[in-house]
Amino acid sequence: MKKVYFLILITVYCSVACTQTPLQNKTISGLNEKLQKGTLTLSEVLTNKEWMPLHSLTAFRNVIKENAKPGLVRLANADEPGLRMTVKGSVADKSGQPLSDALVYVYQTSDKGWYADTAAHIETSGSDFGHARLFGYLKTDAAGAFEFETIRPEGYPNSDLPAHIHIMFWSADGKVIRGLPEELLFEEDKRLTPERKKQALQSGYLVSQNTGTEAWAVYVYRLVKR
Repeated sequence: MKKVYFLILITVYCSVACTQTPLQNKTISGLNEKLQKGTLTLSEVLTNKEWMPLHSLTAFRNVIKENAKPGLVRLANADEPGLRMTVKGSVADKSGQPLSDALVYVYQTSDKGWYADTAAHIETSGSDFGHARLFGYLKTDAAGAFEFETIRPEGYPNSDLPAHIHIMFWSADGKVIRGLPEELLFEEDKRLTPERKKQALQSGYLVSQNTGTEAWAVYVYRLVKR
């Protein structure tokens, strides 16, 4: 009986996470139009509380992706709990040449270690990768640089895995850029023990130390294709 009830819950959640109502469709279409006209910015859309329920929807995420541009993007609004932080990154190929006009996708947990607003993980098609509440798309500039503001995530509950931000890149022609770090970690994280740090670096992930303040952290990452 419990198994059946669990499956029903998952089915309902999947329906909510993967589909949208006519009103949501209209809202998403309107946001796309305003982003294209420049009357709204990605930061304004991603941090507006009214549109937070749209974040798990594929159509909404596609609008953010299609309107990605170089420049600072804010992922979290002022009321989001957690340490405020800025992430500054640069991307280069094996020879050190900057990868300009690359599409950057980032997603992360909250200060609870949750990807959704109701649970640690999203149990549906696309899972955390496709539906995480705190996410953003942006592009690298001519120097291969990108920047976003968010809150420092926490590790998953009931786990000893360090906190991290997932990151992924596509070239200007839409191809996934392989060989770049896929996770950004934080030196100050208590879960990042020497052994965990060693494992992370061996996996090709990056670790950075706060160069900002205790009130507003700044992390800098240089990503080089292997």
